[in-house]
Amino acid sequence: MRKWLVRLVVLLIVAVIAALAGLFYIRPTEPLDLNARTVPIKERALDMVKRTSLELIVTEADVNNLLKAKLAEDPIVRQDIEVTGAKFTVLGDLLVADLNVLWKDLVPSTLRIVYRLSWDNPNIVATVEEARIKGISLPNSAVAGFVVPLGDELPKPLKVERVEWGVGDLKVKLKKPSLMDLKALL
Repeated sequence: MRKWLVRLVVLLIVAVIAALAGLFYIRPTEPLDLNARTVPIKERALDMVKRTSLELIVTEADVNNLLKAKLAEDPIVRQDIEVTGAKFTVLGDLLVADLNVLWKDLVPSTLRIVYRLSWDNPNIVATVEEARIKGISLPNSAVAGFVVPLGDELPKPLKVERVEWGVGDLKVKLKKPSLMDLKALL
């Protein structure tokens, strides 16, 4: 009986050490936040029209601020999972999201999600390509994709023709506005 009790205590100690090591492994290594500056997309679009240009550049910093602001509105992304910080990187048609999350208000972790971006007029659609907690792969179904309604950010007469993906930025090509649209804008 005493051997079984000693084995049970040793097993419990090993389990506790393994759990603590796991928590230490998945903890966030980079401090991230959800602080975002306002991105004046409408003002930029109007300025662009005044300069008779049909190309709007959305930088990686703009993407970071827009997505952080969206997350800050509702940081609970799944039941019991809250985003406490984020950083986004644009790599062509890929968007890499580094997220600091808190599970059940107890367990902090770092989550990296790679999204494939596509243009589905008037929205940018992000579908999950890969999800990881540090080196541990998660099923793609564990996280959700999202939609950015880009057309809603622009003044009403302006319409997006297409989006081109660059490294560190997005080029939004607008349809040529009619004279009536220009009058309404200016």
